[in-house]
Amino acid sequence: MKQTAKGFSRQTVEELSSLCDEPAWLRQRRLEAWRVYEATPMPTLQDEDWRRTDISALALDQLLPFAEAPCAQVDSIAHLPQDLRPLLDVGQPEGGLLVQHDSQVVHLSLAEEAARQGVIFTSLQGAVREQPDLVQRYFMTRCLSPEHGKFAALHGALWSGGAFVYVPQGVEVALPLRVCQWLARPGLAVFPHTLIVLEEGSKLTFIAEQFSPELDGQALSCAATEVYLQAGAQLRHISVQQLGQQVYNLGAQRHLLEEDSRLDSLIIGLGGKLTKLFVESVLEGAGANAQMRGVVFGGDDQHFDHQTLQEHIAPDCTSDLLFKVAVKDRAMSVHLGIVRVHRGGRGTDAGQTVRNLILSQGAKAHPILPLEIEASDIRRCSHAATVGQVDENQLFYLMSRGLSRQDAERLIVDGFFEPVLETIPQLSVQHRLRQAVGEKLGLATP
Repeated sequence: MKQTAKGFSRQTVEELSSLCDEPAWLRQRRLEAWRVYEATPMPTLQDEDWRRTDISALALDQLLPFAEAPCAQVDSIAHLPQDLRPLLDVGQPEGGLLVQHDSQVVHLSLAEEAARQGVIFTSLQGAVREQPDLVQRYFMTRCLSPEHGKFAALHGALWSGGAFVYVPQGVEVALPLRVCQWLARPGLAVFPHTLIVLEEGSKLTFIAEQFSPELDGQALSCAATEVYLQAGAQLRHISVQQLGQQVYNLGAQRHLLEEDSRLDSLIIGLGGKLTKLFVESVLEGAGANAQMRGVVFGGDDQHFDHQTLQEHIAPDCTSDLLFKVAVKDRAMSVHLGIVRVHRGGRGTDAGQTVRNLILSQGAKAHPILPLEIEASDIRRCSHAATVGQVDENQLFYLMSRGLSRQDAERLIVDGFFEPVLETIPQLSVQHRLRQAVGEKLGLATP
């Protein structure tokens, strides 16, 4: 089985590029990202973006940057590992499915109708060979560059696997495209990269899921997603994270919205030991609209840190953010949400709301929602955050109807999350997430 040595170095970057038989331009981009990584200090609690998130226990020098998948690429999900198959069979038609096992893509399918429309849905490494001009134009250039941060640079140097999606002008992809990333090896760092380009007037629903079993050692998921929405394009983007509780999850999603484009994004965070995720929408075309939603449920000693950005560059743009967070046991949630309005962002309509539900005395939530406004003629720019415990009056009412305290608490949490979960187009994914919520509450899900 092919794999690199433990730890990160320039030699590892060169070895990985050779292993993938990459063109010179991509090898050079990897090396430039490595240069940025070496020049960028490791985040500490002294940095504003990281002051509530401590990653010092992550042993980077003990991680493998690449490991070949234990199974070859297969045409049917029936031939994938048994633990993975139940997560892939949604029982509903899909426009396409891509599966990554550890560092490599092992399954890829695309509906004939979408292929006839000119839709490209393939592994990113496959796109490097088949669509080099498109990849070279968009990959980690204007959207998410290595200068975004220490781990974006590390990702740019060591990415492997991932997906490339291209939807031509005016094409509406009828069924969702789905990517599933399965991290099954302790001691491994994976760097999947997703690159999505929607041309003018096109429309897509895209679902990305991260899974792993419970591992007996540390692992790292350092994923990145870049999205380009050209004029009038519409994207529904759903991300689900159910990693095991020994996995560090350090990632970034960044969306560039041109004129009159629309983004509906949903982040669901349930797993992992520690999560630091940047989720950013940059409205650079007049009339762009970004609707950003999130569901986070932490238990045990999990730590979630979501940093969101609504950046209004062009006039007459709209953005709205709603995150719902529940924490129990000793879990902690941090949410730094920034609305930034540039001088050219006249007519901005922006709002952000983060609601936190505390289910245990030892759990904590820290919403921080600054506004940075340079334009004077805006329509709205608002922020709101709540942190509170379960209402004892609601519990008493439900318990007086014969429910146990656990069941009553479950109903309240379900009601808290349900308006967001029900927007997921795949009913089987909805059901699986409700099961995960029930498991965190220590209850069986019907």
